[in-house]
Amino acid sequence: MPKTAGYYPIQIPYLLSEPFQQYVDYQEDSVASLSEFVICCWQMIPRTKEIQPLENIIIADGCIDLVVAFDQQQIGFSGTRETDFHFPVSSTERFMGLRLKPGAFAQLFQRSAEQGMDQFLPIERIDPDFDSEEFFKHSFSEAKEYLIAYWENQLMTRTADAYTRLFDELTDQLPASAAELYDQLGLKERSCQRIFQEKYALSPKKVLSILRFQKGLNDLLQTNEQTTLNYYYDQSHFIQDFKRNIGITPRELIQYYRN
Repeated sequence: MPKTAGYYPIQIPYLLSEPFQQYVDYQEDSVASLSEFVICCWQMIPRTKEIQPLENIIIADGCIDLVVAFDQQQIGFSGTRETDFHFPVSSTERFMGLRLKPGAFAQLFQRSAEQGMDQFLPIERIDPDFDSEEFFKHSFSEAKEYLIAYWENQLMTRTADAYTRLFDELTDQLPASAAELYDQLGLKERSCQRIFQEKYALSPKKVLSILRFQKGLNDLLQTNEQTTLNYYYDQSHFIQDFKRNIGITPRELIQYYRN
């Protein structure tokens, strides 16, 4: 996983599922030319030609991704508000995507993030200039280059606004409560809830929950369970929150990671 400043959510299906790790090669790469709006470019490609039904685990991270189901010839935007533990894929299918920063979808397309959450939104509905037919004429590696080049052209004159930068800033200075968040942003509770729904399709409390979880997950993978728990005044709440997000406890994750 590339190390970058600010918010970098972790997706770790290869740690949580042995069959996934056995049959699928999952990779993430940062793309400097897109970094104003894009966290990473990711891909999933088969390790073998053996066909196996698998379940991908998609952790809720506040992001809306541009997802390419290459063999199904589908490309569009999709995000999830809750972790999906049972997203079905075949071991021989190829996927790639761009993980947009939270808030980027709303800013770039002047649409509510609600349209890109918990559903698949074909790219043509958002960007009619994108030529899907031409895109899928390329090989997988060529299509990846095509996708990056296309977005480089789209984003070269764009600058992230305050809400597309907000998750980066909150990662560096995480409020302890929703009330502290409202004060930090200089917003009333109702205004903050309305803006967050528009920009992220999430409540302020859900945003803080995601950020706390991702911080804990990063800390766990870099240190150990007890050191991480010492940062949290309510350890039982943290463990419950952790299990709600990825289905296992911090200790179980560390065991997976060590193995």
